[in-house]
Amino acid sequence: MLQAQYYYNFIESIAYFIAALVPIYFLLKSKNHNNKNNKKYLENISIILVSFLIIQGVYHIAQIMEFKQLAKGILEPLSILVLLFFGLIYLWYVRRERKSHKLKQ
Repeated sequence: MLQAQYYYNFIESIAYFIAALVPIYFLLKSKNHNNKNNKKYLENISIILVSFLIIQGVYHIAQIMEFKQLAKGILEPLSILVLLFFGLIYLWYVRRERKSHKLKQ
């Protein structure tokens, strides 16, 4: 019988892949519309968010398959870097939007 850790990792990997479907759906729907009204940044941060979610899902699958070096050595630091990159890009866009609103007023 498998340990409870394997079941938790399996459920978490499914949850991450399901969570990635929401921004993927948003990206696919936004491609059908003309996004020339300065909303391109939503697509960019959605792509970064999807990449983080997929990396996390693969990380949990690698732990199930007992690829510890891949999971802990590569995928975990990579997911941390992608999440930090997401936060920095989001912060940059928010500051840019605030400056543009101040200039308009």
